[in-house]
Amino acid sequence: MKIFNKINIFLGFLFLFSISCKKSGYAPSPPTVDSLYQLAYGSSTSDRTQLANRISGNVPPKFAEVISKWKRFSGTTYYPTVASIVATPSYCQTTLDGSGMWANSTSPVANPNTDGVCNTASMNSLSWIYLTGPDRLFNIQNTSNYNGFFSSLKFDTYTAEATLSSTDIDDDAIGVAIAVYVDPSNNDVHTLSAYRTQGGFPAPNLGWGVLYKLNGAVVRTFDNKSVGGVNTNGSAGDRLGWNGRNTQIRIERTGNIVKAYTSIWNTGATASAIDLTSLIQLDLSDVTNGLTMFIGAQSYGYETISQARATFSNLTFITPLANADPEYLFDLRDNLVYTKKSSGVGYELVTGLKALDMLGYPKIITNLETQGEFQINSSTSFTEL
Repeated sequence: MKIFNKINIFLGFLFLFSISCKKSGYAPSPPTVDSLYQLAYGSSTSDRTQLANRISGNVPPKFAEVISKWKRFSGTTYYPTVASIVATPSYCQTTLDGSGMWANSTSPVANPNTDGVCNTASMNSLSWIYLTGPDRLFNIQNTSNYNGFFSSLKFDTYTAEATLSSTDIDDDAIGVAIAVYVDPSNNDVHTLSAYRTQGGFPAPNLGWGVLYKLNGAVVRTFDNKSVGGVNTNGSAGDRLGWNGRNTQIRIERTGNIVKAYTSIWNTGATASAIDLTSLIQLDLSDVTNGLTMFIGAQSYGYETISQARATFSNLTFITPLANADPEYLFDLRDNLVYTKKSSGVGYELVTGLKALDMLGYPKIITNLETQGEFQINSSTSFTEL
C-alpha cells in the first residue's frame, strides 16, 4: 500500500471525529460538539489557505506540510518544537538536499552526514526529513543516541503500520514509537517502542522486541526474540547488517492493551507479510510492567539509533477519530461554521451558527489535519497555542 494512497489512512491526524449532528440552516440554539479534535482554523496564512481548500473540496494537507509540528528527542535532550533546536556545532547545519543528505560545510570543512563532530543530539533531531519518490521518512545520521520523532496529537486507540529499511550495512536499530509521554514537570521523555535490529545493539539483540526507555536509556526490554534471524556485521547471517533489507511493523493499541507484530526480513520494494507468531502483547495498566505513565492518549512516532539511512515507508495510521467527511468546519477567526454540501463535495456556510459557541468554552481543541491547537476562551475569543 503506497503512503497516502487512501485518504482515510493518512496518518490518522488528517481527519475529524464524525459528529452526529444533522446538517441545518438555522437553529434556535447551536448544536454542541464533544470531541476535542475538530477541523478548526485560526488567523494564520496557512490556516486561511487550508480552510479555503477544504471549503472548495480539496484534499487535506500532506504529511510533508505538517512535519514541522512534530516533537523530537535525542538521548537526554527533548525538543518541543523544531524551532527550539539549535545546531551544535552550528556549522554542521547546512542544507538538506532532495535525498536527505546535508551539504558539506565549507568553514570549517566538514561532512555533516558522517563526521563525528556533527553527530550531536541537535543534528540527529534536525536530520529528520520527508522525501518523495517514493514517499518516506528518512534520517541520514548514524546517531549516537536513541533519536525520536513523534506526533503532537495523542491517541489511545489506533492501528499503525510502517515498513522499516536502510541501505547502510550497519546492523543496529530502527523502530516505531508506540507511545511517548513527556512529563510536564521536568520534560523527561518516556518512550515505549518496538524495535527491529540486525543484532548489533544490546537490546533487542535477537532482532525483535519492545523497549521502555527514559530519556534515551533502556529501562526494560519486553521480549527479545528472533523473527527471521539477524545479520550482524561480525558473526551472523551474511554479516552485512541491513544492507537494503526491509521489515514491517504493526502496532495495535486498544486502550491499555498494546499488540506489536513484525515480519521476517525481505528485500526490494515490498515487505513480507506480518508474522502473527511475532506478537508481543502488553497491558499498560499492569503495574508489574512499569508502564502506567502511558495510560491514556499518547503520541506515536518513529525512532532510530546508530543506523544510518533509517527509512520509514508505507506508513498507515487508522484511528476511530478518523473520518474522511467531517460534518463541520469551524472558522475561529470569523466565528463561522461550514457544513458539508448535499452534493458531498465541499462545504457551505451555515447561517446563524457561531463556531466558538458551538465548540464550547473553556476548551482546548486540535485540528487533526493541520495539527493546529486552539484554546477557546469565550464566545468571542480564542488563542492559537
